[in-house]
Amino acid sequence: MGYEEMYGSWGERKEVLAWSAGTQIVMRTKETGANIEKIRQREEGLDQAPDQTWRYDAFKHLTTWFTYKIPDSSEGRDDIVNLKLLRPHQRDLASEDIVFGTASGQLSLLSASPDFAETRVQNYNTDRSNVFDESRKRAIADLSISSSSTPLLATALSDTSLAIYPIDRHNFSDQAIKPSSTAKTVLDGKPQRKIWSCEFISDDAVAVGWGPHAEPIEVYHIGPEGFLPQPLRRFNVASESVAHSNHTAVYSILPFPSTSPGASEAGHIFLSGGYDGIVRLHDMRSPRGFEQIFWDPTNDSAVYSLAAQGRERFVAGVALHSMIKVFDLRLSGSHSYHSILLSEKKFNPTNKTLSRDSATSTVVDGLKSQTPVVSGGWNLYLTPRTTPSRTAYRTDYTRLRGDSPVYSLSIPSSTSQKLYAGLEGVVESLTLHGVADIYPDTMLSHSLVRHSAGVVDVRASYNSDGGALNLGMYEQGTDEGLGMQLLVQDGVTDKVAGKERRDKAVAKGLDERWIDLRDEQNRWSSGETLPPREELPHRPRTSRRPPRRSGRGGGGGGGA
Repeated sequence: MGYEEMYGSWGERKEVLAWSAGTQIVMRTKETGANIEKIRQREEGLDQAPDQTWRYDAFKHLTTWFTYKIPDSSEGRDDIVNLKLLRPHQRDLASEDIVFGTASGQLSLLSASPDFAETRVQNYNTDRSNVFDESRKRAIADLSISSSSTPLLATALSDTSLAIYPIDRHNFSDQAIKPSSTAKTVLDGKPQRKIWSCEFISDDAVAVGWGPHAEPIEVYHIGPEGFLPQPLRRFNVASESVAHSNHTAVYSILPFPSTSPGASEAGHIFLSGGYDGIVRLHDMRSPRGFEQIFWDPTNDSAVYSLAAQGRERFVAGVALHSMIKVFDLRLSGSHSYHSILLSEKKFNPTNKTLSRDSATSTVVDGLKSQTPVVSGGWNLYLTPRTTPSRTAYRTDYTRLRGDSPVYSLSIPSSTSQKLYAGLEGVVESLTLHGVADIYPDTMLSHSLVRHSAGVVDVRASYNSDGGALNLGMYEQGTDEGLGMQLLVQDGVTDKVAGKERRDKAVAKGLDERWIDLRDEQNRWSSGETLPPREELPHRPRTSRRPPRRSGRGGGGGGGA
């Protein structure tokens, strides 16, 4: 989880990022601007103290680190499974406030002031009774914070209860705060069903994601007295023609950004990510279960996380291949290079094998034409194609990495160049920037090093420590896999590639540092021969597992 503040001008910013690792919370603050640059220039060349908690990153931004460990906690038992940061308008500017929940049932507000090395903790009662009993705490399934200046905390507990707590950061008490309202959620009269997610979609409505079920999304209204006893709305995720055979689990819910085209200030519109690999757009004002489908025909891995990127795109983190997917939120067909309308085609993603805490479906076969199906975005593998230099990291990066689900995603603001992905054992930072731009982003220009002729030295400017990762990506195609481009990144080198390759990239609508592997088969890193266009794989069929919400070593489990 992260946020970003802008102080008047484009280059004056502060970014705060927090994540969990076992029973610990790591928080990083990044600051940039004219004053930071003056301080950096004065301190350049000075030795760093062994215990120094701050440094300047590759872009010459000041980064400060803070860690917190739950007292008397045990790894594997008390692991943090969810955390959220309060926004600047919700907190005291002297500290950062983090709400976190654990697998053992602790729910707390941590107020940390790194400048003064001070922390305060307020606990919340997750017990079933009115008298707090440490042994009867319920595990935290998910949590969410409303966006108002006087926020509420919504929590999904392990016994399928929803609880609302007030957040009053000015009055910390030794007593655990009781919920101001609770609701017992039982889907189809079956309390054994599991809640996977809960999210405020407005200040007075919380959406809950179940699984597996034909109606896996419920929305509960919060009135003056708290939760209403019955859900305000249930959403069916199947087509009307085969609703009885379509079940899925909903792992992630994302309120539609209010600044996006077609958004609602009242919070009527939201996205959901399911086990079936589909992201659906829902509208509280519509009688239909969903208004639009975003689907990648080349890979239908379960969607574990969602994040909004600016006004026009969103990013989905999936269960397989350490992969993220980028989709266009704009109207289907308005930009042909991002959206392909498939209303004439049968929509039939791969069948899933039913297992515990998993879902199975043929999903939406015979989907009606009035429901637009959008594909044609692009996917990025977060596992490096080549082993990064060990000298670039404090620990051996390759030991921590394997094929991991993308458990969490965070984009600090609508104007941020950053995207953070929480994977198993690591948080990966992506900077969305064209290193070959003649006029680089001023947020990232403090690191520029130029040759004597005035040309930017790309390696010295953007990869001086050798820590940049070499990633692969591809553009999604149609339902038949047509139009898919397999691409790899050409690393961070001293100069832009030759004119011939630049011209090829421009002709394909690509930045010159992305290579179409079909044009350069001899550079395929694994030594394989790429198949002809008509034989390209378009729907990997591999088994998947449910998301790991707790356990030892979960670096991205608590959100990014």
